Amino acid sequence: MNRMDNKKPWQNNLVLKIISVVIAVILWLYAISELNPETTQPISDVPVIVVNEDALNDRQLSLVEKPVGTVTVRIRGLVNDIRKVNTANLKAILDLQRIDWTGTRKVELRIEGLRPREVRLDRIPEMPLTVNRITSKRIPVQVNQKGFGKAADGYSAHLPSVEPENITIYGAQSLVEQVAKGVVEVKLNGDASTIEQSMPVRLMDAENRLISSEYLHLRQETVMVRIPIYPIQEIPVRANITGAPASGFVVDKVEVRPDSLKVDASPGIMEQLEFLTTQEVNIQDAVKDVRKTVTVNKVKGLYLSSDQSYQVSVVVHIRETTTNKDIILNQIDLKNIPEGFHAEIISAPVTVRLKGSYTDMSSLDERSLTASADFAKIDPGDGGFHPGQYDLPLDIKTPKEAQIVSKSADRISVRITSVATETTSSETPNPTKAPNPTKTPEPTKTPEPTKTPEPAEAP
Repeated sequence: MNRMDNKKPWQNNLVLKIISVVIAVILWLYAISELNPETTQPISDVPVIVVNEDALNDRQLSLVEKPVGTVTVRIRGLVNDIRKVNTANLKAILDLQRIDWTGTRKVELRIEGLRPREVRLDRIPEMPLTVNRITSKRIPVQVNQKGFGKAADGYSAHLPSVEPENITIYGAQSLVEQVAKGVVEVKLNGDASTIEQSMPVRLMDAENRLISSEYLHLRQETVMVRIPIYPIQEIPVRANITGAPASGFVVDKVEVRPDSLKVDASPGIMEQLEFLTTQEVNIQDAVKDVRKTVTVNKVKGLYLSSDQSYQVSVVVHIRETTTNKDIILNQIDLKNIPEGFHAEIISAPVTVRLKGSYTDMSSLDERSLTASADFAKIDPGDGGFHPGQYDLPLDIKTPKEAQIVSKSADRISVRITSVATETTSSETPNPTKAPNPTKTPEPTKTPEPTKTPEPAEAP
C-alpha cells in the first residue's frame, strides 16, 4: 500500500494550513511594504524653548549668543503613522541645567510632542552653544557730540557733563571685553536754557560700533546729562596798574584793547561781575608810555566766547606834570644909566612865578632868567634926568620852555645920584683932586614923573 495513502486526512490539511498562513503573511508583508512603507521625513520650524537659564547663571555662566528660534527635526516611521504627526505640537527643548563648561560645544535638544508612539526621531538634533563666564567692569560714559546741534542765537552751549561719569556693565566675558564706553545721544535745537535730563546709555566698542545683547547688562541704564546754556554778554576789561610814575609824572589815561570781552556764565556769577581785570602792569618810576600784552584773569565758571582771547594789549599813557616855580630876582641889569649918574635899586627883590614841565622847572634857577630895567624906556622930560628916584619897567626873559605866570612887581624903583656928589661924600679930608663930574645936560624942561621923590639937595 502506498505510504501516502497511509496518512490520516487531518494531517494533510494541517500542513496545507501552515503553508497557507506562511504564504498569507508573506503576502501581507509584501502588501504593507508596498502600500505603507517606513520612511523618514524632515519637519522644519520646530520652535526651540530654552529652559533652566537661571541655573546656568547661578553657576556664573552665560550664553554669548541667543540660540536660534527654530530647528529642523527628521523623524522615522510608517507613512501612515507619520501622517498622524501633529507638527504644531513639536517643541525642541534646550535644557541648560547641566551645562558647567565654557567654550563652544554642540548640545542635544529634547523633542517633545512627537505622536504617535510608533514614530521616532531619525537622529537626535543638536545645537552649537557658546558659553562664557559672567564678568563685569567699569566703563566711562560720554555724550556723543556729533550732530550736537546749536543753542539759540545769542546763547552759548558748553561741554555736557554726565552723572555718574562711570557705570558698571556685566555679562558674558567676551561681550564685556568688547565694550569700550557708554554713549548718550543728545541733540540741541535752539535751546536757550540749561538742559538737565536723564538719558539712556548705549554701549560702544573702540570703533564706535554699537554692542547690544541680552547677555550684556548695565547696572544703571540711564545717567543724568547736564548741558550749560547761558546768554552771551560783553564785560569791560580793566588794567590792573601797580606802582606809580616817576616824580613829576602822572598817568594820563589807560587804554585796553579790546576793552571788553564776550563771555557767558550762570546768572549767579554774572550778577556779581562788573568787569574783568588783567594781570599786573607795573609802571613804577615810568617817565614814558608803558605798553604791555597781558592775560585777563580767569573767573571760575566764566566762559569766554570761542572767537575771543584772554590776551589783551594795555597802553598806560604817562604825562609829565606842569608845575609852578618861584624864583627871586636878586640881580637885575640896569641899562642905559644916564651919563654922570650912579643907579641903585632900592625896591624889594622881585619874585617871578614860572610854569612849565616838571623836568624843566626842576633845572631852572635865577641864572636861567635875564632881568633888566632900561632907563631908555622912560621919558625924563626936557630937563633930562636929575638925581632922585625913578620907576623903571621890569623886563624878564625866560627859557622858551618856561612861561611867566606872575611877578610880584612889574616895575622897580631905582635911585640915581650924580657921580660928583657920590665922590664928594666919600673923599678923604685932604683930597688931592676931586674928579671932574660929567656935565649934566641942561634940561629944557623938567620932566614930570608920575611919582618921583624930591631930589636931595647937593652939598
